[in-house]
Amino acid sequence: MRLYLNLTLLLALIALGSGVIAAQQSTVTQSSKLPPADPKWSQNGFQANHSSFNSLETVLNRADVSGLTWQWAGEVGASGATSPVVGGGIVYIASDGTIFAFQARDGTPLWSHLSCSGQGTVEAAWSPQALLVGDGGGDLAAYDPVTGSQIWCRDERGSITSAPAMDATSVYITNGADVVAADPLTGNERWRFTPSDFSPVTNTPAVSNGVVYVTGGSSVFALDSATGQQLWRTDLGLQANISAASVAGNLVYVGGQNLYALRTSDGRLRWTQSMVGVNVSMPAIANNRVFVNSQDPVFGLWAFNANSGAFLWRNRMPEESEATVTVANGVVFDIAEPGGLAGAGGLLMFDSTTGAFLGSIVDPDGHPFSHFFRSQPAVVNGAVYIPTSDPNGGNRVDVFRLP
Repeated sequence: MRLYLNLTLLLALIALGSGVIAAQQSTVTQSSKLPPADPKWSQNGFQANHSSFNSLETVLNRADVSGLTWQWAGEVGASGATSPVVGGGIVYIASDGTIFAFQARDGTPLWSHLSCSGQGTVEAAWSPQALLVGDGGGDLAAYDPVTGSQIWCRDERGSITSAPAMDATSVYITNGADVVAADPLTGNERWRFTPSDFSPVTNTPAVSNGVVYVTGGSSVFALDSATGQQLWRTDLGLQANISAASVAGNLVYVGGQNLYALRTSDGRLRWTQSMVGVNVSMPAIANNRVFVNSQDPVFGLWAFNANSGAFLWRNRMPEESEATVTVANGVVFDIAEPGGLAGAGGLLMFDSTTGAFLGSIVDPDGHPFSHFFRSQPAVVNGAVYIPTSDPNGGNRVDVFRLP
């Protein structure tokens, strides 16, 4: 097992370690009426619970999102771009084997770095002390968020195909066979969980109230975040493509052949919604509503009551998008599949209460936005960051703001 460590950076990180907790807590204690002091989209699904709901957004709203205009693009090369993360005034995005950093204000390139294996680099997770990056070679690494200097790299075996998740104490990954918790400052392993029947675990973990929720195959696992001990496991039946979990309140939500809501206490199903199509995306939860995309036979963007699963509305415009939607200040941001009702595709925006269409934006050079699984727009303090996935190359992250 390989472990590389930059000791100078490590000492600096340990000295600042308490800042991780303070930074995490600050995102939930600030008033929603004021912009956060350090606007961020720190990881997949916004925060560790994967709600995909930025409750701190105050600039964009239902009345003004139609006025979003293109500001800049950060070029990443031939391969499609991962979902972006934003923190400390910097935007991070990966493509193939490289992680890129751009100035959020104007797109100035700051640094780029090959991941440890240099293949299949996934969406990063950010803290002020370390940017955590996994890759298809099974390596997990930490980089200085400002300079890009590698702090440590550890071979976690298998293949990391989904984003790391971070809470105040640990970084969590899946490698196909295991769930691993590590110290984000040193890379030291805290625990490793392997299902007793070797069921696959493939999606980014969700973390809430001391519990890690992870999915793969047909199962949802709940693990103690401190020890990795299994608390419960629920089998959802045969799944062609199970989503990562999202957590809100006392329920954990999972997409797949249906949309499922399970009790966080014991994993028992609270409700199952089967009127959606298949390949249901990772759920987004905001203001007691759950939002998902799904594919045939009943495709489109769906909204349901989070407690009961009751149908609220459906909009077919995103077509068969697989992307995870983002919710902020009453607006649902959804990357559409090109063609059909969506026309050229692009990012479509809807009223979260009614499903009414509010407007759309497209890449000015015609690159399609990535509408595949694990793709998602980030909405941060009046800016929307969207990855492209053009098979002809020239991929990038696009940034839109109000004029």
